[in-house]
Amino acid sequence: MQNRCESMKITAVAPFPKYKDGIPRAAEELISKLCQANSVESISIIALKGLDFVSPSLLRERKVSLFTARSFLLPWALLRTIKLYKSSDVFLLFAEPWTVFAPLQPLCLFALLIRYGVLPKSNWIQILHDFTIYVVPEDNVDSARTTRLYDMWKNQFSDVPAKYVADSESTKQDAISYWRLSADKITVIYLGSFISPKTPRVSFGSKKILVVSDVSPRKNHLRLIEAFELVHRDNPSSDAELIIVGYLRKDIPEFESTLRDMRSRNEGLNIKLAGYLTDSEVLSLYEEADVFVYPSLYEGFGLPVLEAMACGCPVIASNVSSLPEVVGEAGLLVDPYNVEALARAIRTVLDDDELKREMSRKGIAQARKFSWEKAGAELLAVCQEVAETQR
Repeated sequence: MQNRCESMKITAVAPFPKYKDGIPRAAEELISKLCQANSVESISIIALKGLDFVSPSLLRERKVSLFTARSFLLPWALLRTIKLYKSSDVFLLFAEPWTVFAPLQPLCLFALLIRYGVLPKSNWIQILHDFTIYVVPEDNVDSARTTRLYDMWKNQFSDVPAKYVADSESTKQDAISYWRLSADKITVIYLGSFISPKTPRVSFGSKKILVVSDVSPRKNHLRLIEAFELVHRDNPSSDAELIIVGYLRKDIPEFESTLRDMRSRNEGLNIKLAGYLTDSEVLSLYEEADVFVYPSLYEGFGLPVLEAMACGCPVIASNVSSLPEVVGEAGLLVDPYNVEALARAIRTVLDDDELKREMSRKGIAQARKFSWEKAGAELLAVCQEVAETQR
């Protein structure tokens, strides 16, 4: 990375659960890339106790240190946070502030001290991943509380960060619409893939249809299994199999009852609920499946789609939110609310091996446009921009 500032101290704030999904993994990847910059002198990580499972390889970086607290309501914890803020050139948040600064009171106090000039001018960079709570509120277990938190931030503290970073143009537009942020305050930085792009596939025929995501209302599994039923009825002897990888994240009686009814009325209907799988097991499925289907109703980015393309797996995805940005012209985009259109797209890909090979080539080419090196360099540039305003 090329650098402008001679020396930069960064404080990075994020939750790091023991079992990490996309957001904490992305945070670790980006922190690792920032560590490689000569202009970065140190990175102090702030995490809540119990959400402080930072990868040992990252903690071995000589520039990285970790500060945890059971509650930021404790005076010493809040004072340590304020000290880190004052001594840092950049205060970088990888998730919603309230997911780390618990309980809420110290976060509000901290933000007010910045807002009213008691603390130095804001060097806060807030990363925005999505606005699911506004678009698909039923996807959240405690939607009323989460909506209140988002609204509180919008109404009282959205002007505190010096800069925002969004995972996609779609998320940027959501930030403008829902939080009334100005466009020039938001920089779009696309994420990278945790799987390196491979060579295009030439052999297909497994008849496996794959989706990788927890089962929840937003991910639209109900319409996916309805579309698969149509595919099965069109050709019951095709041996097609739908594999759903991910936890049943919320109790969705309609999904479970629909699946039971489908199995009872369709002999040989092959839908497999695989549950949680390891990274290596998911990678094997990406490399084996004839098509990856992602009919999500809303995404802030769409990492599984990028990973499927990186593996050369043909992709069918929704034509909403950020997914067209990630897929480009490499896959088929469909209306996620149209079951028949989804079924037609699946049939089209399953029945055409030449199309699969073309989609594999295009998918890998598209995946190469995204990388953690590029994301890290772009985030470093935003950090430098904010740091320079403090000098």
